[in-house]
Amino acid sequence: MKRRSSLLIFLLVFVGLLVLTIGQNLTRVDVLPTPDVPFYQVFTDFVLLDVSAVRLRSPETGDTFAMAREPTTGVWQAISPEGSLNIETASAIGRTMVLLPYTRTISAPFGDDVETYGFTPEGILSIEIVLINGETHIVAVGYRIATELGYYAFVDDRPELYILARAPIDYLINQLREPPVA
Repeated sequence: MKRRSSLLIFLLVFVGLLVLTIGQNLTRVDVLPTPDVPFYQVFTDFVLLDVSAVRLRSPETGDTFAMAREPTTGVWQAISPEGSLNIETASAIGRTMVLLPYTRTISAPFGDDVETYGFTPEGILSIEIVLINGETHIVAVGYRIATELGYYAFVDDRPELYILARAPIDYLINQLREPPVA
């Protein structure tokens, strides 16, 4: 009898712990922390599989990194510089193009005022995206904003000046400086 009551107590404790664990997991939220500033996507009309080629170029130094997707296999290949491309990094660059976040837009300055934003006449980074349907997109990235949390950018022929999130642009600048090519 004593053994049976000990087993019953053990079973009740186990069930209690199980219910407590399940209850805590139901109230836990597994999402990324929400930033103070909302982000929006620059491009909403294509997905990663639509991207055929990407070229990163520094107007200041002339450095270029270009990669293209092989049409039959869909595998990314290094174009410039040539070599063996790190496939994971190539996919991350492609995803960055698709998810390119911005925090807001402002009315674009005209004339010589664009120099203030880092366009003399081009920015510090040129991002060129070619889609499989032949459509192209160009992002000209200027200086960082005063708070250093983002970069100024012109997108295609849109009239606004975009404030792009800093982290993705820093990532792309690093990939241009040290291309993922062996």
